[in-house]
Amino acid sequence: MRNYQLIGQIKGAKVVTRKDKQTQQTLANTEVIVQYEDYDKNGELVLDTDTVQFPATDVDIFKAHVNKFIVVPYIFLATKGGTYMFPDDNMNYHFYDTNPLLIKDSKDNKKVS
Repeated sequence: MRNYQLIGQIKGAKVVTRKDKQTQQTLANTEVIVQYEDYDKNGELVLDTDTVQFPATDVDIFKAHVNKFIVVPYIFLATKGGTYMFPDDNMNYHFYDTNPLLIKDSKDNKKVS
């Protein structure tokens, strides 16, 4: 098991529902779209998005932070059945007004590697 941090900008949040096939119970979650950027080995910009699930009760928190940056702790787990990556429920996410990976006093705003 390893810990990672998903760091990106919140682009949207909404409540989504699904029906559990076994119990037939309707379950609700907050779906948060996080966009993050990186650079490939040639220095070209690469944008990607991830959809992260949180409790449905948190939707207003995320909607209030659209276009701000978020750091989400993740767990990477390798098992015999495969590898899995999911948010770490034991750690809190954090919001930032600006990208926490940028060096603040740099004229070029280079990312910390």
